[in-house]
Amino acid sequence: RVYKSSDGKMTTNFSVRGIVSFVGDDRVRVVNDAIYDDALNDMTYGRRIGRYLRRFNWYYPHAKDQAEYESVLAREKTGESVERPPKPPCLDLAWAQFEHVALCRYISSYKRDCEQRRYSSEKSNEDGKNNRERAEPGESDYETKLYPLFSSEKEMADWGIGVGLYFQNLRAFAIICFVAGLVSIPNMNYYSSSEYSGSFHVDNENILFHWLMKTSLVCTRTEWRACPTCDVTDWGDFPRPQDRFGVSDREDEDLKFLKQNDCKVRFREGLIMWVTMIFVAVAVLYNCYRQKAVETEYDEAEQTASDYSIQVEHPPRDSREPEEWKRFFENNFTFEDHENIHVTCVTVVLHNQHLVDKLVSRRRLLLHMEINIKHGKIFKKDDLEAVVADSLPVARWRKLICRAKDAQTIKGEIETLSEEIKELQKETYGVAQVFVTFEHEKSQRKILEALAVSRSAIISKNTAVHSKNPGYLFRSKHLLSVVKPPEPSNIRWRDLDEERMKKLRQQAYTYLATFIAIGVAAVIVYICNAYEIPFLGPYVITIMNQLVPTLINYLMEFEDHTTECSFEASHYVKLSLFRWVNTVIVLTLITPFTHTLQKGPYLLSTVCGLYFSEVTLIPVLNYFDFSGTLRRHLFGPRASNQRQMNLHFQGTKVYLADVYTGMSKVVFLCFWYATIFPAVYFLTTITLMVHYVSYKFAFMRSYRTGTKIGSKLAFMSRVFIFPTAVLFLFVQASYNWSSFPFDNTCETSTNATEAYIGEHSINLTYIDKEGVVFISDGIKESVNISEGDKTVEFCDQDMNGYIPKVFPTFPKYQKDGKEWMHDDQEWISIALGWSAIVVLACVIYHMVVHRLYKVAKSYFTAPYKTRSKVSRQSFSEVAEISAYIPMKRDEASIYPLLMCDISDIDHELIGWEDVRLGYNEHNLTKDIIPDEQDSTGKMNCFSIVKHWSPPNIKRRSSDPVS
Repeated sequence: RVYKSSDGKMTTNFSVRGIVSFVGDDRVRVVNDAIYDDALNDMTYGRRIGRYLRRFNWYYPHAKDQAEYESVLAREKTGESVERPPKPPCLDLAWAQFEHVALCRYISSYKRDCEQRRYSSEKSNEDGKNNRERAEPGESDYETKLYPLFSSEKEMADWGIGVGLYFQNLRAFAIICFVAGLVSIPNMNYYSSSEYSGSFHVDNENILFHWLMKTSLVCTRTEWRACPTCDVTDWGDFPRPQDRFGVSDREDEDLKFLKQNDCKVRFREGLIMWVTMIFVAVAVLYNCYRQKAVETEYDEAEQTASDYSIQVEHPPRDSREPEEWKRFFENNFTFEDHENIHVTCVTVVLHNQHLVDKLVSRRRLLLHMEINIKHGKIFKKDDLEAVVADSLPVARWRKLICRAKDAQTIKGEIETLSEEIKELQKETYGVAQVFVTFEHEKSQRKILEALAVSRSAIISKNTAVHSKNPGYLFRSKHLLSVVKPPEPSNIRWRDLDEERMKKLRQQAYTYLATFIAIGVAAVIVYICNAYEIPFLGPYVITIMNQLVPTLINYLMEFEDHTTECSFEASHYVKLSLFRWVNTVIVLTLITPFTHTLQKGPYLLSTVCGLYFSEVTLIPVLNYFDFSGTLRRHLFGPRASNQRQMNLHFQGTKVYLADVYTGMSKVVFLCFWYATIFPAVYFLTTITLMVHYVSYKFAFMRSYRTGTKIGSKLAFMSRVFIFPTAVLFLFVQASYNWSSFPFDNTCETSTNATEAYIGEHSINLTYIDKEGVVFISDGIKESVNISEGDKTVEFCDQDMNGYIPKVFPTFPKYQKDGKEWMHDDQEWISIALGWSAIVVLACVIYHMVVHRLYKVAKSYFTAPYKTRSKVSRQSFSEVAEISAYIPMKRDEASIYPLLMCDISDIDHELIGWEDVRLGYNEHNLTKDIIPDEQDSTGKMNCFSIVKHWSPPNIKRRSSDPVS
């Protein structure tokens, strides 16, 4: 790596291996591709396979060109004068970029003599905060390695606290469900015994599946009973069963029959179920409480700029000068128990999103032209006419199907954008947000405490709150709203100043689209269920749980959010709604009530199939990463140039909300059906552990390293998602226990008449979807009624469908004369009803009352609280820390696009590096139209960042030449 020192001389750091050539006085370009000297054992298996297959022309069409190019380079080293051919795209360079930029790595050894960083690493190990230090994307100054697959949950927090908490939740719920399953074993033994359900035929081809069904409340002990008062219209409500009502095939007699479930539940099983639910509720509560401590532990394990910074919301629009903010905080804030305040960095963010959007769009078009240029031709963005002449033609089918554009059309769009950019550059943009970073964490906390005011004071601009300290007012008149900011990579810089009403409208549209997707998915599941093909419905549900979120991901791109956490939170809600409804609720709604405990391809077999599909499909998708594998092994090697090839090696984009909903969906499915299918506790344990292992592999070997998401999703899970799941556990238990035996049959005190006595052959009768009575002549059932047998009558046991609604499901809500609960069932029903009321009250208080109280309290008071300890390290001593540098992530760019001038900051604070092309290649400020510069040569339309190193700490390094 080459640096320009303070005296203007070029110095070289040999951590980058390879031949370099100097372009002008301050530009370095790597000629060969040995940027990272990775050992074979440190490479991913995909890269090893690619290195082996690259010798074959069918895999890597540029194999011969690459060999010829390397031969010429070797001859040049010997001093021979050889004409160098066009450089073909290097496959190994793209793989190195995938492993060193896209994937997360840790620093394995320090090669550069840097006392500050060595001190930081040793300090972290002394404090026991972190075993491995995460390397910034593209790190080349230190030897780095991929994280091992057995990394701890604390180390997974290097991807973001939210990722570490996700794996902690997976493990916690797997343990909770496993213990709950152990407690439920006596119930499973009783349900599988002949005492409960009689004989249960087990198919040897599906022995595991049928054994699971045998341990549930599925009732195979059924019999047909005489029902003189029954009518087929009793079964006319959707969804309609077709096998519960029958009529005699004798033409001269109108004899009606109902199928009755003859299984019994006892007080003992109800008590065990209730104890299991209490344990689950307490364990979930403890996990939510403990997670706060774990979150604090993860936060203390890694120091970030958020720990040293404050965010000034809605500052004066003309407060553009970083020096003014530095003077304000250093001159007006003094504390007896703290040394003088030192401001290390100030970031002034401007409201220039329209200009940024145009610049990004222009870059995308230029990239499109670059990747479609003929092999061997040089792309010159200043000579688009020549680029058009050297571009590949666009096939007609691509124009019709893919709406692809030719180079001439793109050139016209670029020229139009350039004119719009010229006009936008002339505007004066106001300040949207200001980020101030202090050298010491204690300074940040003291200032947050000093400037903490109520929301009502901020809204009313009540400057009197600082009457005792008038120096706390900016410019002696502006009341500042100051908060602790999220991590730098968590901020969506482009959306920092969007209007609130615009955001609400965007979210309204995306929620509407989500509800439409839920309705369409429900129809598809119903159609698949109607065919009664084993496992078809579960696999369709699992596949839709993977495909429909892709649509929701696309819709989310139309929403503006100030932080990635806010984006993921909105995403989390939509995905949870879809997956909970699609996976759990839809099954209940489309399944006839009397099929709940029926053997065959009905409700519980579908639930079991859902777990099987989850256990088989999720690891396959995570381990094989089909989309990423195709791009790296099929499309990437066939790219015509290096830029196009690199774009195929960006890694698979992951949404943390998608991962979290996968976990919450499984937990919700378990709690919904656990009371009638206790084996789901064990199935959930297996499924969550499969998620744990396969998603850890995906994060470490497939998923692109993106923004470090904080604890927002974990907070939403423990405050809203998990309590809601526990509430449904108790509510569903109350309804399920009260509705047992799910056959809508009540015994009367009347004996069967003489006409019913004897053997009968009956036809199943039902009402089809058009309301027509249909008699199935092909399906007959044999019935034998003995003298003295009691008749039965239809009674609606589906208390969940009562109008008006009944809650809780106490025995008193049974209709007079049509009671079906026995004494043991009534006692447990009462206990479950009261338990559901208590849990509902606790959840409402936790989710609504307590939250509203906190919001109201913040409106009138301004308490500042923090749970973590103050770090002894200063900002400049923390290794691999990044500052608040405005940048925008774009799918068409491997690295983020910088949205500010970086000449006044230490480049180590950016948080990533491109050792091949430098930072200027990714800086939007370099895209301005030259003739629109002011007299100083700088533009006033971009955000401003300034860095002041403390006098007692040396600069990390000389600035690398960009």
